Amino acid sequence: MKKVLIVLLALLIIAAGGFYFLRSKGSSETSNKYKDFSFISEDQDVDKKDFARIDGQYYLSLDFIKENIDDTVSYDEAEKTVIFTNSKGTKRAKVGADEGTLNTQKFGIRDPIIEKDGKILVPTEIFIYDYPVELTYVQDKKLLLMDYTNVEYAVGTSTGDGLNMRESASVNSPIVSILEKDSKVYVYGEKGDFYKVRELDGYAGYIKKDLLDVELPKNKFKMDIPEEKREAKEPLNLTWDYTYGPQSQESINLITDVKGLNVICPTWFSIKDTNLNIIDRGNQEYVDKYKSLGIEVWAYLDNSFDADLTREVLSKSSSRDTIILKTLELTKKYGLTGINIDFENTRVEDRDNITQFVRELSGVFKQEGLVVSVDVTPQISSNVKNELYDRKALADTCDYVMLMAYDQHWSSSQTAGSVAQYKWVEGNLNVLFKQIPQDKLVLGIPLYSRLWNEDDTKVKSSALSMNQVQNILQSKGLTPKWDDVSKQDYVEYTEDNKHYKVWIEDSNSIEWKVSLVNKYNLSGVASWRKGFETQDIWSTIDKVLSHIK
Repeated sequence: MKKVLIVLLALLIIAAGGFYFLRSKGSSETSNKYKDFSFISEDQDVDKKDFARIDGQYYLSLDFIKENIDDTVSYDEAEKTVIFTNSKGTKRAKVGADEGTLNTQKFGIRDPIIEKDGKILVPTEIFIYDYPVELTYVQDKKLLLMDYTNVEYAVGTSTGDGLNMRESASVNSPIVSILEKDSKVYVYGEKGDFYKVRELDGYAGYIKKDLLDVELPKNKFKMDIPEEKREAKEPLNLTWDYTYGPQSQESINLITDVKGLNVICPTWFSIKDTNLNIIDRGNQEYVDKYKSLGIEVWAYLDNSFDADLTREVLSKSSSRDTIILKTLELTKKYGLTGINIDFENTRVEDRDNITQFVRELSGVFKQEGLVVSVDVTPQISSNVKNELYDRKALADTCDYVMLMAYDQHWSSSQTAGSVAQYKWVEGNLNVLFKQIPQDKLVLGIPLYSRLWNEDDTKVKSSALSMNQVQNILQSKGLTPKWDDVSKQDYVEYTEDNKHYKVWIEDSNSIEWKVSLVNKYNLSGVASWRKGFETQDIWSTIDKVLSHIK
């Protein structure tokens, strides 16, 4: 009997030890907390009623905005109008409306404010860029994250492989994620033996303190970053003045004041050949006349739109240096105050060389007090590494980045369409906001339309100036109709068994596009090109830009 008691006691001790071991090891249950589309603000899980993703647009509730982003945001229940007041001015938008106002200047709204489940949901594009916050969508985790750009967070590093992040501060809580060695997490606070954390691009939860090495900014879990005071800049209003040969005396004689224009950029300089010669089309009288009108003149350098030449010239440091110095000499020769770099028809393989060239040129030109700008196309690929330009790197080194937001449909397009449909322009801007700061981003707009000619076999088009379009309308007695999708007048007609279509760029369409500068706090506008416009265009652009604070 005594032996039986001893055996039973031993079994109890073993069972208790096993139970203790299992409890100390913790639960192996996997959490399903984030199985559906979720939103985490810093380390806090946001109630599903306070956010939505509809047709690719992200919405945040007015309650969430008021509590976490701007406690001064107001809602007029009677007029169903949301009102934001901040350093950019006063912005108003009604529930269901496709237009809003900023400082009395209208802007378009792609996706309107909606009411859902008793909440007012505001599309983020209306307001998010006015505040020091950043939204990131992690596609493979169906997760929307929000962080503050004016806050420095404590960062923890996992000390080993297979570290469990749990739903709550207990080893018996389900596992949210398993970290590999040297994985980074933001650390927001502590609870008992655990830190409250969130993966940099993922889930939130708790990790035991002894499993993390934590770097605290000034012994705090997070610390406000002092805001840099930037000198307010007048919105850029630039136009390119295209010339394919030496600037003619006739064009110089026609120079007059242009309302609101503060920079003109004649297309004077081109890399000519692999001997590193530069074509010079400049004229001092041209510069002097514009300067007398208070309009700055910038240099312009292109690659002759030659991919092979671009590769040969930019692949060598010495060649880049020679081109830079020759360009600087020409810039100083004519007393120009900045430069615009326009390298087109290039290859993806040469994007880093383009970036390096611009970086090197910028370093030289800025020492001379010269403004540096570069032109980029809209982003086509979802993978930025497959793009012709490293837009983020270019933005880091330049004063301005011009988005050439036109040629949506161009000369070789297989279907007729707008040169720059409003929603297409706005969509391309939104894609670039994570790569180019708004205070460096300049919206490029077209001052031309395309006359599309369709028959049974092919589609052709030709570029038309605004005056040429008006002449066609008048000579043929045509009355265009407003296309609210493209924010343009549209006309079509048949002649000699051929069908013609024109999406018209004029004062109305330009006003809509320039309003995006105001809506998104961009640095200004650049128009292609002088000579294509009707005179009312300059007053229209100036009127819209004058509302920017």
